[in-house]
Amino acid sequence: MQVIISTRGLTVSKTYKDAVSGKLAKLEPMLPKIVEMKVVLSKEKHRRTAAITVVAKKHTLRSEETAGDLAAAVDMAVDALLRQGKALKERLKDRKGRNARRLPRPMLPPVSPAPAMPEVAVTRVPLKPMSVAEAVEQLRTTGDECLLFANAGTDAVSVLYQRRGGGLGLIEPQ
Repeated sequence: MQVIISTRGLTVSKTYKDAVSGKLAKLEPMLPKIVEMKVVLSKEKHRRTAAITVVAKKHTLRSEETAGDLAAAVDMAVDALLRQGKALKERLKDRKGRNARRLPRPMLPPVSPAPAMPEVAVTRVPLKPMSVAEAVEQLRTTGDECLLFANAGTDAVSVLYQRRGGGLGLIEPQ
């Protein structure tokens, strides 16, 4: 890993540069495969700015912080990069790859005959004749999972439902 420290409007000692490099070393476990780190320390009237860019193999993180003291600006910039690194690591961990392993579906236990019929909740709704487009609109406005309607085009009872993966499904009798 290469660390490039440059300054604008001020001079810093070798020991201070080593201290900044030590603070940047905290980022190495967070982001493997770091190629280089660029640090620009600058001085303006009553403020000091630390701009740090970390170039890793596939990602680039950047932070620029300003404070009255140069050490505080460097600390704040390193903390911001640590937060960015943690967020990046979380995103990468939560992302599913193309060939991610899929868990097998659990086998259902064998069904034994039920001793008594379970209680069923019955909802009675009027059967309105409508087109499929009208049914789609009504399903979206009500927010229900499914809609039973009389298809005006086929004069048959149809069911419109929301699919698990998104989209809608239509069940029509043959």
